[in-house]
Amino acid sequence: MKKIKIALVCCSLLILCSSAFTQVNGFKKTTAFEQTSKLSASELYNIGYDYFLEKNWWQASEKFQEALQKNEAYSDAWYMLAKCSYEMNQFDLAIEYVSKAQKYAGEKSEYVNLKAFCYISTGKFKDAENIFNSILKQYPNDIEARFGLAELELFSGKLTGAEGLYKDALKRQPSNVKALLSLALVSTELGKRDLAKDYINKALQSHANNEEVYYIASYLAAMSGDYTDAERKALMAVQVNGNYDSAYELLGTIYYAQKRYQDVLDIADFRINRNRNLTQAWYIKGLALEKLGRFEESISTWERGLEIDPADEIMRTAFELSVLRNTNIEDPRRKGWATYHVKKGQEYQKKYLGPQVRYEYQTALKINPKNKTARNAFAQMLYNDGFNENYLEQIKFVKENTTEPQFKNPSKPTDAEVDRKIKYIRLSDTIEGFESLMTNTMAQRWDINPFYLDKTRWNIGIYYMEKIEPMYHCDIARIAANNLRLMFQGISSTNVRLFPESVTGYADAYKKAHDRNLDYFIILTGDETDRDVKIDAVIYSGRTGTKSANFSIYRTGNERFSGALLRLRKDILSILPVRATILNRNLNDILLDIGKSEGMIKNAEFVVVRKGALKTSDTGVGLVYDERDALGKVTITKTSEEISEGILSDTGFYDRVNSGDELVLLKLPDNKDKSKQSETALDTAPQAEQETKPSSLKGADLEITRTPSLIRMIKELN
Repeated sequence: MKKIKIALVCCSLLILCSSAFTQVNGFKKTTAFEQTSKLSASELYNIGYDYFLEKNWWQASEKFQEALQKNEAYSDAWYMLAKCSYEMNQFDLAIEYVSKAQKYAGEKSEYVNLKAFCYISTGKFKDAENIFNSILKQYPNDIEARFGLAELELFSGKLTGAEGLYKDALKRQPSNVKALLSLALVSTELGKRDLAKDYINKALQSHANNEEVYYIASYLAAMSGDYTDAERKALMAVQVNGNYDSAYELLGTIYYAQKRYQDVLDIADFRINRNRNLTQAWYIKGLALEKLGRFEESISTWERGLEIDPADEIMRTAFELSVLRNTNIEDPRRKGWATYHVKKGQEYQKKYLGPQVRYEYQTALKINPKNKTARNAFAQMLYNDGFNENYLEQIKFVKENTTEPQFKNPSKPTDAEVDRKIKYIRLSDTIEGFESLMTNTMAQRWDINPFYLDKTRWNIGIYYMEKIEPMYHCDIARIAANNLRLMFQGISSTNVRLFPESVTGYADAYKKAHDRNLDYFIILTGDETDRDVKIDAVIYSGRTGTKSANFSIYRTGNERFSGALLRLRKDILSILPVRATILNRNLNDILLDIGKSEGMIKNAEFVVVRKGALKTSDTGVGLVYDERDALGKVTITKTSEEISEGILSDTGFYDRVNSGDELVLLKLPDNKDKSKQSETALDTAPQAEQETKPSSLKGADLEITRTPSLIRMIKELN
């Protein structure tokens, strides 16, 4: 304490002495603005260029603008200002600044190249391609134009094409750092690990003082699972440039992969102290706290991160998964947490986006099942779709969780009290009216409650690799798998049950699926940047381990993460055959556990198969059975929302059909509207016929082979 006091006194004395010196000698304190005003345009440009090399785009932009105030015709300053805008994703502004540079210095190739790169970023691929090709006609050795064409190849998913262009550039400039690093990244993506190592070693030898080289070397080491070398290379990157945040971000991910959670916290706090707006730092800090069992701290950390960026879907999903696991359902905070999704649902409702509306309301209800706004809105969707029984179940839940309003002063109730009373009476009357209309229902006749049936058709493992690959949101595959499980649950009865779990690889996944007698298993991987996400799912038979189907889903823009998962959910449902179970039998009258909510209609035909005899197909997604186990046929005569009645036929000489036997859809009537059902409020079941094949990837849906993190890393190389 004594030392601190002495230090403070010394500082005070220094300040006083300094003040006295300036007063005695007549010195005047010079402001930063006054200092800047004395600098020439070229001096300001040089300061800005130094900021640019440090990747401090904002301060660099400021200095380039100040240089232009001194000299409006300073074309290099316009160009560097354009490059800063490009790095800040302000592509239209970058094009404007490039045009200014061209005005004062003509059609320089570097100016035109930058404009073309801006076109790539705004989706004008053909315009960009034309520019790059025209540059190469005029300047055959231009390296940047080759980099541009290579980037276009990457966006098209043509890795070998990009590889060829980078090799061509390297022939012309054997030590070009961007060519070496791009080839190292692309070679890794193509599985050419040894070749990638050669390229990165050449880059390390020729560019020993380049922080980007160490960063990429660290990234590739982490990708290969060599976290010790990855850590060493990342530390060298920050040693070269202490302001290189990407290296600190990568270092945190490497520590997370090694389960060094306290080190993750230290790195995250260091980054947050330097810039509190780094949402990725808040995200990984929350992950580390959760892994350490400090759940309340992780939740509050994610809350702070979401205050900075409410649209960070993956952070919000991680946060909500933790809330569902680690907080009591009666936790009063859940009301506020659910409100976000209620508001999103209302926004989507105005735009008539049914699947998104359903997702937001159902997510809100998972967080807070008693949220009346979400519950009533979802109930109204059911009513609009004609699911009256499901609608009745939802509004019954609302009433059961609503206390009958009472007047504080019965002789003089307030308007608000009267309004609440009227709403409660209307709710009671609606329930009573619906119940009276639903007398002698199929469920009543068979004495069964359809809403308490276990209608699980498929048990599917959804597995993700234990290896954590460094990216913007590490652990994305685990978060995607767990969120997808919730998406399949829905509000009504579900027919697909997912079992998320980490695995070491295919063999581990197959063993777990086989031991647990699962129908299928999915190996899920994810890749993303701050603007893109790609989810890959490979589906295998749980019985044979054979590959059955695969999906690759790319999304960009807002709600890209939930959008990709919703699409994956739809794709999985589309390839699953329709199956059901016999609930009861009265002579040839059969009760089935499938109804309108699963797309069933009158005259649909099923084959009855002995219980336990159905198996997954060895090729593709489908069901097979021995003809000896086929017991008869059932034709649907009447459907309810959750159950149906049918007539049994073709049983053969021995009638062996019993409750618990399974049914597989043979065919639907030709007039079946296959496009309508998927947009309903329920959307809980497969709608496909047996012969349905996996949907093809369409460019219109952005279902292209693209690796967002690879593209981002190459784009950011200088």
